[in-house]
Amino acid sequence: MIGELAERFTAEAKAILRHRLALGAGALAVGQYTAAALNFLTNVAMARLLGASDYGLVALTLAYPTLFWSFVGVKSVSVITRYVAGFRATGQRDKLRAVVKLGYGLDVFVSLLAFLLVSASAWWVAGRFYGRSDLAWLMVAYAGSFPLVALMGGSWAVLSSWERFCLLAVLEVLGPFIKLLLVTGWILAGRGVAGAVLGMAVAQAVAGTAMMVAAVQVVQKDGVSHWWSASLRHVAEIRREIGQFFGWNYLLVTLSGFVGQVPLIFLGRFRGPEEAGFYRLALSIVTVSSYVNSSLGRVAYPTLSARFASGDQERILVSVRRWTVRGGLPLGLLLAASIPLFPIFISAVFGRSYAPAVLATQVMMLGRVVSVIVFWLHSLYYASGKVDTWVKGYALYAAVIVAGGWYVTQKWGVLGLAVLNALTEAFFTLGMLILALRSANLR
Repeated sequence: MIGELAERFTAEAKAILRHRLALGAGALAVGQYTAAALNFLTNVAMARLLGASDYGLVALTLAYPTLFWSFVGVKSVSVITRYVAGFRATGQRDKLRAVVKLGYGLDVFVSLLAFLLVSASAWWVAGRFYGRSDLAWLMVAYAGSFPLVALMGGSWAVLSSWERFCLLAVLEVLGPFIKLLLVTGWILAGRGVAGAVLGMAVAQAVAGTAMMVAAVQVVQKDGVSHWWSASLRHVAEIRREIGQFFGWNYLLVTLSGFVGQVPLIFLGRFRGPEEAGFYRLALSIVTVSSYVNSSLGRVAYPTLSARFASGDQERILVSVRRWTVRGGLPLGLLLAASIPLFPIFISAVFGRSYAPAVLATQVMMLGRVVSVIVFWLHSLYYASGKVDTWVKGYALYAAVIVAGGWYVTQKWGVLGLAVLNALTEAFFTLGMLILALRSANLR
């Protein structure tokens, strides 16, 4: 009896691992965790070579350009992926080329706008808000990489829709590898905070360029002619729909930028660069720990988009239940089991001076566990066209984080912000899950 059950379990496990979703997610997860390991080494190098105060200055320098980029950038990847996957599944190549051109064009335009606006305002923010006018030119230099970084959105949409997940995994590693070399090398050469910021800027610019080159080659090999020569008239009939999708996605990206950067800026303002560094470190560890969650979500998104475009909606609810039980739940439990190890891990790797980040990291991971279990939730809303519902829910989440962050950072610092972050993320995820399951349109 036991032997028979073991054989069934082994056969089922093999079937799961051989599934296209698992293979694609596995490739992305390997790439993301390799990239995470490189990013981790970069963070360790910065933390140890710069010290807690200068490490915090790096975080503050990056925060303002990143916030501005989120504010003006449309970040078309979520929108373009839905339409590219759908048009490819239904054989509408003229529309496919047109929507790819639209995505690239918008991303590059707003990235240039972001660079100009950061250039015009960085001097005031660095001098008046931070009290460190010497950081202004570094903010501008970092924003200078945005136009090339913007190429990643459309490229990711193309490569994921063509299911080139192994290639995406390789490209995921390229930027962090270059970043590790440049950041570590320039800090050791005596460039300090400037070396760290410039190294990051150059690395992500190279990665964006490489990803676009790869995307162009993939579509050409599949017989799709140059997307840049396509006419946007081919998508004129769905212009209003695409415009609404872009509008809601723009609002989501803007809000996510506020959620990620504004609390960090509050900490730098009210509690100093050290606590800002502790929060950035905690957020980085939590994000890296849940990379497999984002990998699964990215692989699920084109699949769900193609099924909605083809009218194959009956399988969707069955699929997301299976994904939750076989993928999300085990991953969530694994992340929860890692929480007690953080005190040993952070002290051993980053040093005892970063001990205040330990409890904050543990608390934030509790909130992330809930999101990992239903990794497909965000993709489901986007693929079904219910992006407005998702964004409205996220707007409430962002309002709590930003408004509450203003108060808790002054009162309780990084730990208070971590508690606020975890509770809000958990309630947001559960609320959107309940709403999705009750919605007849998503069923």
